[in-house]
Amino acid sequence: MHAILACMHGHFLSLGAGLAVVALAQVGIVVATLVALWCRGTDMAFLAAAIAIGLVLGNIGLVLLYRRFRALEESSRRLSLIAEMNVKVNREILLNEDIELIYRTILDYLFSVFNTASTGSVLILGEDGHFTFAASKGFTEEFVANFHLKLEDCFLYQVTGGAIKEAMLINREDFQRVETVLKPGTWEYKSVISAPLFVGDRLFGLLNLDSAVSDTYDTKDVEIVERFRTQIEIGLLARERYTSNIKRYQVDSLTGLLTRRYFEDLFKMSLNRALRYNEFFVVALFDADSLKHVNDTLGHLAGDQMLMLIASALQASCRHSDIIGRLGGDEFVAIYHQTELAVMEKNIASIRAKLRSRPTRLGEAEYRLSFSYGLAKFPEDGTDQASLIAAADKRLYAMKSESK
Repeated sequence: MHAILACMHGHFLSLGAGLAVVALAQVGIVVATLVALWCRGTDMAFLAAAIAIGLVLGNIGLVLLYRRFRALEESSRRLSLIAEMNVKVNREILLNEDIELIYRTILDYLFSVFNTASTGSVLILGEDGHFTFAASKGFTEEFVANFHLKLEDCFLYQVTGGAIKEAMLINREDFQRVETVLKPGTWEYKSVISAPLFVGDRLFGLLNLDSAVSDTYDTKDVEIVERFRTQIEIGLLARERYTSNIKRYQVDSLTGLLTRRYFEDLFKMSLNRALRYNEFFVVALFDADSLKHVNDTLGHLAGDQMLMLIASALQASCRHSDIIGRLGGDEFVAIYHQTELAVMEKNIASIRAKLRSRPTRLGEAEYRLSFSYGLAKFPEDGTDQASLIAAADKRLYAMKSESK
């Protein structure tokens, strides 16, 4: 692609130099004709008229050639930007966590390609069936903040009758039959390219380029946007699948706590940091009391509800720097960084007492939730994961034995 663009650029330079030579030659012919007329008088009139006609026709041809040259130059500029845009946007979609930055990048590149656009937007369709701005250009902050447009009221839905499939050119004639809650006083569009963004089969949003000038865009422009939106959709789908896989790896689907595998990865990082910087932390093991009894008497849905409530209560004991996960079944584990054992003992005992003090509805019955726990401190109780978990597990077992 870069080689092709470089070659085209070389041709443009050659054409520009050629046009300059032709222009100088024409100036020379005009000067020579005037001199001949001055010297020979009317004897040269017929030849002068023929030369004048030839020059006019030649200049018409040069104007057409120059326009073609400018069109090719603009095409080259767009091809270069589109090639750069595809690489940049796909990288942003896959690697950048800031989704708003991704949308701004998309819009910035489109405005570079279509520099005649007056306004533009990336709209995201929410679960409530309304569009809101994810990125915008040319709109006031107040308009963006208050924008909440129903799917059925958007231009593309109106023009297609709801059969939204691909990028479309919406022109002045189309706007005359559009019925929308956006009153004409708030927009003065006469040429718009509107492209849907799908993730799989789900309409995810809209990409819009707007102009108040008629015939700003043509079918070739629509083809460019259509190809680009297809690239965006591929990137967004890959991002969604990647994010979904990461989430399944990191987050327990029932409780919302970290999965065992991800917690153990973070445990290793905590150990390495503590050993390197001489830090300390507390490891806590938790076990929900009487889960089997709840499952057997109230059903597994009630048991799941019980685990979610206990997990939520335990998560409340964590600061932003702490980590908590589900080991499996009714067991949970947490790491409290830079915390003394006595402090965490007091905090967790308070959470446990609060749970036990009031009945909670599980299914059709009321039940008093409770959990047992055991704590261990790094480095006093161990300097590796196995020894710390073993120390905490021993104390948890002791608490369970005492409560029987």
